[in-house]
Amino acid sequence: MADLDRRPAHLRGVIFDMDGVIVDSEPLSLATIAEVVSAHGGLADPAGFGDLVGRSLDDALTLAAMRSGRDLAPSQLRPAYDERYLPRLRDTAVPNAGLKALIAALIQARIPMALASSSTLAEIDAVVSALDLRSALTAVASGEEVPRAKPAPDVYLLAMQRLGVGAAGIVAIEDSASGVAAAIAAGLACVALRTSLTTGHDHGAATLSVGSLTELDLGVLDRVAGGGG
Repeated sequence: MADLDRRPAHLRGVIFDMDGVIVDSEPLSLATIAEVVSAHGGLADPAGFGDLVGRSLDDALTLAAMRSGRDLAPSQLRPAYDERYLPRLRDTAVPNAGLKALIAALIQARIPMALASSSTLAEIDAVVSALDLRSALTAVASGEEVPRAKPAPDVYLLAMQRLGVGAAGIVAIEDSASGVAAAIAAGLACVALRTSLTTGHDHGAATLSVGSLTELDLGVLDRVAGGGG
């Protein structure tokens, strides 16, 4: 571990993606999408939805419905999705392995943190509340607050604006190909987290790829911020 009494040389902030990075919510989300599409007469299997990870909810719902043979607008599916998903998310959200230790180290080193997620503000609030992260986060940015979803950089640019920082020294932690692309497009260094759903995603543009947050500490993030892996 890096010396917690010494501020990192390069690291000036960390921006976390949410789903898949701080909480393992993606399997629940995909299962709920499949359930809602099926309830509207489609045939949907969440096992084939891995490429939907990292997309906006509206995009994911639209693609899932199309693949099921149903032409359904997101507005037809969102109410049923929210009714099912949000209570389940609040009841089941637990921090991914290594998150608490990493956040504690960042707090001790006085490194500001933000969240930049494609999820809605309601979903972000459910996770932040369940994991008791509100006091740890300096800023939160939701995909529903910006005109373009990941892989566009918009949600990261909003998070940076709210942090009051430029790109230099800021590390994004992402799990999806679209998330990595969004972070890179925003000018950030990026750590890619391989999950069971995104291990096949293209993480080649990331500075570093890891299998768990337990592999990250201040020293590793400082090297990533400085351009090293």
